[in-house]
Amino acid sequence: MPETNFSHYSVAADDSEFLLAIIGFDFSMHVLNRTWERSLGYPSGVLLEKPLLQLVDKDEHVLARMLIDKRIAGVSDRPIEFSLHCQDGSYRCFAWMSSPSLTGQEMFISGRDITERKKAETTDNLQRYLQAKKTDAI
Repeated sequence: MPETNFSHYSVAADDSEFLLAIIGFDFSMHVLNRTWERSLGYPSGVLLEKPLLQLVDKDEHVLARMLIDKRIAGVSDRPIEFSLHCQDGSYRCFAWMSSPSLTGQEMFISGRDITERKKAETTDNLQRYLQAKKTDAI
């Protein structure tokens, strides 16, 4: 891990509902708030030993890479949605934002849990599909 001074990272962030982290451009995780532990179930020590991509479903690696690639390219940052694997085997979906750090060798990321919204969207889409099938059958 690069030598970095994280004294600017506030302990108050531990009370946030968002996953907050400072990560390297190689997806190594340098600093995490406690919301990571509460949301994913892993102890922070275990999380800090893994690159972020190890928690991301392989089908969503491209989306996760966009989080960093867009920031490096200086492209306008819009939320990027991808899921993280929880210790209990489930997945939780997050809308991610990123911003550069002062050193330029890492970035600050925040993830808002949108799992319930995604479940509701899936249910709504299924209901619309079934209604359309029923209408087509008439």
